[in-house]
Amino acid sequence: MNIRTQQIVSRINNDALRQAATLCLDVADRFGQRAASIKSDPSFTAVGREKVLMDEAAKTYLPGLKVAFAPIAKAFADAKTARAAMSIAAPDPSNLAAALERQEIRAMVRAMSPNERMSFLMGTVDERIVDAVLSAPGVLSGLLDEQFGQLRDQAVERRFGDRVAEIREAEETAEAAQAAMLVARNDIRAATGLDERAFDRFEKKAVITPWLVREGDRVVKVVPGSTYPAATADEIALGKFYANKDEYLADNPGARLAAAA
Repeated sequence: MNIRTQQIVSRINNDALRQAATLCLDVADRFGQRAASIKSDPSFTAVGREKVLMDEAAKTYLPGLKVAFAPIAKAFADAKTARAAMSIAAPDPSNLAAALERQEIRAMVRAMSPNERMSFLMGTVDERIVDAVLSAPGVLSGLLDEQFGQLRDQAVERRFGDRVAEIREAEETAEAAQAAMLVARNDIRAATGLDERAFDRFEKKAVITPWLVREGDRVVKVVPGSTYPAATADEIALGKFYANKDEYLADNPGARLAAAA
């Protein structure tokens, strides 16, 4: 691990994500070395040099970067799912008396002046008041979207306590790991010589071919090290039914590059 990589990954407080971030940077370093070799090879014409460089970026290094980034992407998805699970429960729609009470509470809050309204809501310890406001669009209580969000975030923090802190820490760690991937991506882009817009278009075509397997009437996607999820329509359209891992890696040098690191 070189000094730059050590500096970038040092603030990632998770071994698996630190390893994934290191792999992202390693893929970029390998492409930089390969690009330098191609550019200095006198056996290539200028056109041939550019073609080989772009072909290898598309077939090997950008897909390899995506494979390396996968654990980081999963960490983001897991944190998002965990945060969604902490949403404020919806009220029972069949309880008319409670619905009328919530309506009265919102009318009371809406009648307050703007300064009184937020001071009252952010300082209240009566969860019935908070629930009444959060169970309907903020405008019905006289709240702007930003104010409604502040009240909701405070309620979630108060009710879920330590769990919120855990999720926030997981998000921050994933963001630190993602920063390493973005550095690696920019290094690869710079080596190709493409501007950002052209590289965005180029990158979308640089994908690993999904490895498909039939399970009865279902088609699933092979994900090494995990259960096999059902393949999406796009994955079925783009994928192949490989006989084994060697065949898959032979056809996807990007996956092989990440697996060998």
